[in-house]
Amino acid sequence: MKKVTLCAPSRIYEDHPNGRFSCSSMVDFFETVGLGAIDMSFESLSRYDDSWESVLYSTARKAQSKGISLPVCHLSFYMPDPNNAELMGKYTRELFRGINAARLMGISRAVVHPISFYSSERTYGDWVRANIAFLSPVVEYAKSKGVRLCVENMPSEKEAPDNHLYGSCALNISALAEKLGIGVCWDVGHANISGYKQSEQMQILKGKIEVLHIHDNGGHKDAHLIPFDGSVDWSDVAKGIKESEFCGILDVEVTAWALSGDREIRENFGKTIVSRAHRLMEMAGLIG
Repeated sequence: MKKVTLCAPSRIYEDHPNGRFSCSSMVDFFETVGLGAIDMSFESLSRYDDSWESVLYSTARKAQSKGISLPVCHLSFYMPDPNNAELMGKYTRELFRGINAARLMGISRAVVHPISFYSSERTYGDWVRANIAFLSPVVEYAKSKGVRLCVENMPSEKEAPDNHLYGSCALNISALAEKLGIGVCWDVGHANISGYKQSEQMQILKGKIEVLHIHDNGGHKDAHLIPFDGSVDWSDVAKGIKESEFCGILDVEVTAWALSGDREIRENFGKTIVSRAHRLMEMAGLIG
């Protein structure tokens, strides 16, 4: 049986309409619903103010005491104008900060988004050069901290034969990851928006997918719904998991910020996440 680590983002138990849960209670929540691994969401470390290091350190120690692993994190993913050197410099420093947080918590992998250009505006060569310039220093910094980056495919609502979004398909992401010497994160929700056949794309990435983001949508908006609640062809995803020989981190990257802060509602949501993930894993032959 292939070894797969099932996890979900810490943000499924962080924000709610009336405030925030603590990181400590987030760890308790993961234990209660049966999730044995956490994808730490580092898209906004500023939420912790100057105490972020002590908060994250104590969170890691508590997770460890409960047998909950921290295999991956997601770095800041808002993307400023690539032509604005000042904003890109600020963004890169935020990525470095997230990498420092990963090292502090003992997290070995970090997912990062690439710069994306449409083919109607820029060439493939432009896209490669822009990403090499942007990501190379981030990759080297991550290596120095013992963290491996994984680059993620982006969603393209305008995807068409004559207007391709570079960074949305497996060929682009695989080539970029190879040039940078990093891993691949394949996001099935993003691929659904781009209109790709999941198994065909995942086959291209055979043996290369280190993190697999699973979530659902209606094919147009990046809604991050629970798997099987949208239009993603999960039978084809299961086929892709088999054919790509996926053996890594299965991350149920759903959102829950709009859910009530009520504990029972949240716990039911968390248990549904686990149930749906297990359903996919059974389909893919990852569990009996």
